[in-house]
Amino acid sequence: MVALTAAAPAPEAAPTGNGDWAEADPGSNLRFVGAGTSLRRLLRPDVAAMQRRAAGRALDVRGPLASGFAYDSVRELVVAPPSSLADRDEAPFDTVCSFGALAAVPRLEPFVATLLALTASDGRLLFVEPDGDAGRWRRRFDRVGRRMWGMALSRNITGALWAGGFEVTSLDRRPVCHGPPWLLRVVVGAARRDPHRLGGPAALGAAGTAP
Repeated sequence: MVALTAAAPAPEAAPTGNGDWAEADPGSNLRFVGAGTSLRRLLRPDVAAMQRRAAGRALDVRGPLASGFAYDSVRELVVAPPSSLADRDEAPFDTVCSFGALAAVPRLEPFVATLLALTASDGRLLFVEPDGDAGRWRRRFDRVGRRMWGMALSRNITGALWAGGFEVTSLDRRPVCHGPPWLLRVVVGAARRDPHRLGGPAALGAAGTAP
């Protein structure tokens, strides 16, 4: 599996930011939505804002919404596609960023478990994902979303994160663009390893805490 790594010249040197990262963007090219504006371009400000929040040793999971590199406070940046994460055997990351990857992977639960293992106990998961908190009509629209953007539009991302051991610490649901209520929405948020479940199911049972 291929992963791109960019690091500052020395640990004590201040990172110089966006100019250090490779220009190549291995994210998927998206088709157009609305008046000739791509979904990735519409969400680029949200993705860039999350990248600027990253710190320490960071992992950028290149989902379909990944766009450019606006990291300016990280010590080391590792860029990897979702399919390569299960084979990674290294220290956890201070920041893990998912830009559409949670909505795009074939199986969500194992992928969340992989992200949990790659997130340090005091680290953060930052994500920009399609909002799947909707009714039956959005599940019917799912086939269109998979064909056009390579992402499911009916997944309960935040529910899957909680079930997988994360605690969502901030969440913002917003429309992708102004218009009728059927237009796409997105969830922009941050999560951490749930401190009450760091010991796993056995520790939960011992503490008498409900799952």
